[in-house]
Order: sequence, then C-alpha cells, then structure tokens
Amino acid sequence: MYQGRLSKIGWTLLAGVLLSSYPASLKAFSDRPPNIVFLLIDDQGYYDLGCYGATEVKTPRIDAMAKEGTRFTDYYAAAPICSPSRAGLLTGCYSRRVGNEIWVHRADSRSGIHPNELTLAELFKGNGYATACIGKWHLGFHESFLPRNQGFDHYFGLLHNLDPVEIVYFKDKGGVPLIRNGKVVKRPADPTELTKLYTDEAIRFIEQNKKTPFFLYLPHTMLHNPLGVSKKFKGSSNWGVYGDAIQELDHNVGRIFDSLKQSGIDDNTIVIYASDNGRGPGRTPEQKIRGRKLSTYEGGIRVPAIAWGPGLGLQSNAESSEVVRAMDWYPTLATFAGITIPKDRVIDGRDISPLLKGKTRIVPPPGMKKSLNASVPLRRRWNPPLEWASLIRRNEYNNAFFYHGSQGTLSAVRWHQWKLYLNPSLELYDLEKDPGESRLVRNREITRKLRGMAVLFQEEMRLDARPAGEAPPQTHADSRTRISQATLNSLNVKRGVTYARYGNRTLEMDVYRPKKAWGKLPAVVCIHGGGWAKGNRVNHEKVAQAIAARGYVAATISYRLSGEAPFPAAIHDCKAAVRFLRANAKEYGIDTANIGAIGLSAGGHLTALLATSAGVDELEGEGGNPNFSSTIQAAVPMGAQTDLQSQRTREISKAKDRGKIWRQFLNGAQEDKLETYRLASPLHHLDQGDPPCLFISGERDDPSTHADTFRQQMDQLGIRSDLTIIKDAPHPFLGKQIWFDKMLDVSDDFFTRHLKNQKPASSAKR
Repeated sequence: MYQGRLSKIGWTLLAGVLLSSYPASLKAFSDRPPNIVFLLIDDQGYYDLGCYGATEVKTPRIDAMAKEGTRFTDYYAAAPICSPSRAGLLTGCYSRRVGNEIWVHRADSRSGIHPNELTLAELFKGNGYATACIGKWHLGFHESFLPRNQGFDHYFGLLHNLDPVEIVYFKDKGGVPLIRNGKVVKRPADPTELTKLYTDEAIRFIEQNKKTPFFLYLPHTMLHNPLGVSKKFKGSSNWGVYGDAIQELDHNVGRIFDSLKQSGIDDNTIVIYASDNGRGPGRTPEQKIRGRKLSTYEGGIRVPAIAWGPGLGLQSNAESSEVVRAMDWYPTLATFAGITIPKDRVIDGRDISPLLKGKTRIVPPPGMKKSLNASVPLRRRWNPPLEWASLIRRNEYNNAFFYHGSQGTLSAVRWHQWKLYLNPSLELYDLEKDPGESRLVRNREITRKLRGMAVLFQEEMRLDARPAGEAPPQTHADSRTRISQATLNSLNVKRGVTYARYGNRTLEMDVYRPKKAWGKLPAVVCIHGGGWAKGNRVNHEKVAQAIAARGYVAATISYRLSGEAPFPAAIHDCKAAVRFLRANAKEYGIDTANIGAIGLSAGGHLTALLATSAGVDELEGEGGNPNFSSTIQAAVPMGAQTDLQSQRTREISKAKDRGKIWRQFLNGAQEDKLETYRLASPLHHLDQGDPPCLFISGERDDPSTHADTFRQQMDQLGIRSDLTIIKDAPHPFLGKQIWFDKMLDVSDDFFTRHLKNQKPASSAKR
C-alpha cells in the first residue's frame, strides 16, 4: 500500500504523466528554454528608482532595463512584509493559501513552506533547469524548509535578517552566518559586503550554467535595515546611506546584465526586477502614494517592478497600468519556459505573458486561450451564492487583488481602479484619480461588488487554504537519528515491492520518491548492514527516506542473509535490485543511466562489490530481469571492508568468536576458501571501468574502513575516490543525528556530482 497523499492520482499514473510531459514542455523552443533571472529587492519603496521618479539617486542600469522592457505602475507584492511576500512569489499563491501569511519567520520559527507545495524552483528544476537561490531566504529554517529542499540546486546567502530582533538569536554563536549549501562561509555576515558577494556568486552560477537553461532567484538583503554599503559607494548619492545602497544595487544589477551579454545568452534570458514590499510614502507633491512597510496603504505594498527580455519578444519601452501581482510570475514564467502548470496545482497567479509580449494591453481572460497557462485561474473555487452570483463575474474575481496586512488579516480589495478597505468600516477609493487615498468615494454598486468579492475570498480560503509546513521540536545534536514528519510527508512510498524471485522465495524493497519531483530522477539502492547475517530493508529506512528527500528515488532492500544462503547470494540480490529498478524505471520515474548505491558495514562491502563487479558472471545471479544491466554509476561504501584477501581478514576469519560471521558468509576461513574470499573482495575486481566511490568512516572505526589501498589503486586508474571521516563517530554511526546529517550532506554532494551530473557549488573552485 502507498503511504502519504498522492495528489489525486496514483504513483504509476503520476510518473507516466510526468515523464511523458517532460520532453514535450521543452519542445516549445527550437533551441532551448529561456533562462530566468529574478532580482528581488528588500524594502524598496515605489518611488525609489530614477525610472519611478527618484531624483536623489542615479540608477542608470535599472532605468535602461525599464526602457528596454515593461515598467509596471500598479504592481503589488504578495504582502507588505518579508516572509509572506516571498512565500507568495515562490508558490504563485496568496501567502494565506499556503499558511504563511502571518508576520515573518524568525530563527526559532517551526513553520515554513509546506513540503507538498510546488515552488517555482521545483517546477523549473523538474523540467530540466539548473536552479539557484542567492541571497536572503527568510522562509523557514528547519531542514525541510531550506532552499535546497525547496527546489534549489544551489544556495548562498543569509537565511535570516540582520536587524536587532533577529541577530539576538545568534549572539552566542558568533553572529548571523553567511552560508553556502549548508556550510558556514563567514560569521558574522557583514552587510557592507553582501550586495557584491551575492552578485559575484550569481555571475559564477550564470557562467557555470550558460550552456543549460537556468532559473536564478536573487533576493538581495539590501535595502533592509541595517543598511550596508561598500567603500566604493559611500557618499555617492544625495540620499544618505539608503541612496548609496540603491546606487550600489544598480551597479550590481548592471554586472548581471554584463555577465549575460558576455556569456552570449542575454538574448535568451528574461530578467525580472521587483521589491518584496514597500518602504515609505512619496517625498514630493507629485508623489502621491502614502503609507509604509507593514501597512496596506499603497506605500506598503505597491512596489517597483520591471520585466525585460527583448531577445525573446518581450516588449520594450512599455508602461503598463494593469493590476499585476507577485503571484502572477509563477504561471507567466512557466509559460515562457514552455512548462504547463501541473493539473493538480491550485494557485492564484495569472499568466500575463501576452501582456509582456505586447499582444494585449490587459491580462487576457482564460477563455481567450492566449497562452499556455491561461486557464490556471479556472482551478480556483467558483460557486457564488445567489447574493453575489449576478453581481460578480468569475474573471472579475480572479483579477481582483486581496490585500493582507502584516498580521495576516484580509484588509482591502482592489479591482480595476477601485480599492475598498474592509475594517473598521468600508472605505472606497479611486486609485486612478487619487493614488494617495485621500478622498473617499461613494459608489454603492462598486462597494457592494468589492465587499462581495471579499466575502467570496474569505469563503474560498476557509475551504481551500493549505497548511504551512510544521517542523518537529528542535532536537539536540547528540539525539538519536529521526526523520522529521515534514520530510516523511514530502515522500511517496511503495512498500514491499517484490524485486527478485528464487522459486517460492521472494525479496522485497521499499521505494521512496519525492512527491514534488517532476521527470526522471537518479536512483540510489540502500543496502543494510548486520554482518551479512541479520537485518532487513527497514534497517536503512531512514537513509533511504533522507536521500529521497534530496531528490532521488531511493530503494532500501532486503537480501538473503548468510544463515539462509551464503555468498554470493547477497551480491546476487543487490544486482537483482539494480536490474529491477532499470526494468521498472518508467513506473518509478528513474533515470536508468544514473543509479548508485550506499550501505554501511556489511552493506558497505556489498556496495563496493556492486561497484566493482560489473560483468562478473558468477556474481550476477538469477534474481530476474536478465536483459537489464546491474552496473551502477556511483557508490558510497560506509565502514566497508574492501580487501578480503588481506592479512587482517585472514586473522579475523579464523578467530573463534569474531570470525564466525565471516565463516558463515564465506563458507569458511580465508585460508581454507581463498578463491571465495578473492571473488568476494571488491579490491580484486577493481578496474578502469568502475564508477567513482566515496568512502565514509567513523573516526573511532578500524582504519581498514578507510580503504587506503583501494583508493590508491582507484587514483592510479584515474577513477574519482573520496574519503570522509566523521569526527568522534564509531562504526555504527547512523544512529546519532549529528553523524547521520554529516553522512547525508557528503553523500548528497557526491551523488549530485556523479548521478545528477551537476557540480555541487560547495566544492567549486573559488
């Protein structure tokens, strides 16, 4: 039986749909899909760029972007505060729909974007894009909420803010850390360096991925307080430190454009510039907007936004007064990439691609079918009661914008030029004539229509809002290993899958796959330890679950133990498991060219043997699917013995008590069964065609698990090998959370390199 929610359709159907739609989405483009760069500025006010009326600063690069693209005059962030705004942008939903509408996530927050949500990054990653988040995250700090578990291959930046209410959490830890893929780069982070450092990292990502489509999300820490400005830009504006920081941002935005041009991909790239929320009111009589960050006055939530992509047919030198919301980027950018939003996704964004291309001056109704994702709004609930049915049309409702305050409550509604405040009493304004919201308007019909929209929206959210992700209480570093409920909820699992048959004897595996993964994934076979004499697939269950959550299909297997059938039965079973996954790749969504293995102790030995014994007929067995290869492409042997012909093995195998498991497994001691020990020795089979191996060993384990001779021979053959020694850890290190997490991080980096064919940024040259 399957466990967990499967989004209305079964595993097999889901995998088939995903795999069949995957290449089709990319066929929309003759060469390749466009690159996407999304620049999100923190706390930049509506009037705070030259192209939006600022006279105190010079922003030539951003102004040029506006001249070559579309500048929006009526663009709204998803919320007037940081975390809800970012949640809305990355999910295409009102933050209330995804349970992230209230205030911001501090360092002690247990909530974040639910693992079941399909973020913009996951959508793009599942359709062949390289993805990176470089900058401020602020969307939850537990493992399942972090950028690399929300669809980003690479992360560099701050998970938090640097203001006093946040740095207090890090006083005893040396300050807020600057992080690259889980590793601290610097502590405390220096705000004067961040704008340049983020841009440097972004340019590296662009250069490394210029030959493949990429989605780069660059949420700057600036212009949030405390403001940081490098020496080069101090005193450069007529607006104090804030103006200086804007001018430094402008310079670095220009560097991004220069990098795109130098890489020869500027004509195949879309760049979006927007702020996450407002900052303050206008400063001159011509700048009418009032209100500050956190408020639902226009100054708190209406912000600058520019879309650029002339090489891809986006219009130039255009200005749009259409009401556009941050959630609209989700289906719009998907359309430009040729990606159809999965049918089970209910979001609030509208596809505005026809507007950006100049084909329409408005956001076209879904019925016009002007774009790939035009019909997405029709998935929202629409069953108005009689009181509102004749007053509000469906398209009017979908085009309305619902303002939520920083505490998460519905505060106002905008439709066309009309804005209705809901509390403490109904107040109607005409923003076209009065953007400063200074003169009340009396219009009973419009007031009733907008109030009805608010009622319908409240009912929709009551019925259809989804929960935030919720992390378990924080565990201590020395606690027992556990997999969070959020991680478990993020996985589909099929248990008890028969993968091999020997007469009436069957062997089973449990298969895990991340729910939000689209397309083919690499697979990892997890092989339990137990001295070849005890245990089953449940022993490596946590390993499989944790690896699957990182973007793999993971299968933990039971194999025949030595008490039932001695060597080579166990390796026969491991090979049968690999062949089974290849034979059933379509059902489980597996990339058959990229299968790896991981195992501890006896499982580590079998992992190493699996890696080195491709083509050895005596070790293939008759477990089924003989027409498929049992070759693997990467191996992580942990606490493994690789030289079974060594003097150490000779002595242990004949020891009265200690050698019992060896003799049972190999039908005798080494001196009596030389050929069997040779056949079971991974070192004996090692040759030039074998895959790369990462060895992991506890610091307190026997040095033989470092596989020194094995790795030296791999180096001589030109095969990549690595060794990670986990500090203070014994041989059975998987039971302690801190050691388990270390294993997971290094294994994921290794598999990312060799199974996903990506270079982990944590190991890139700097």
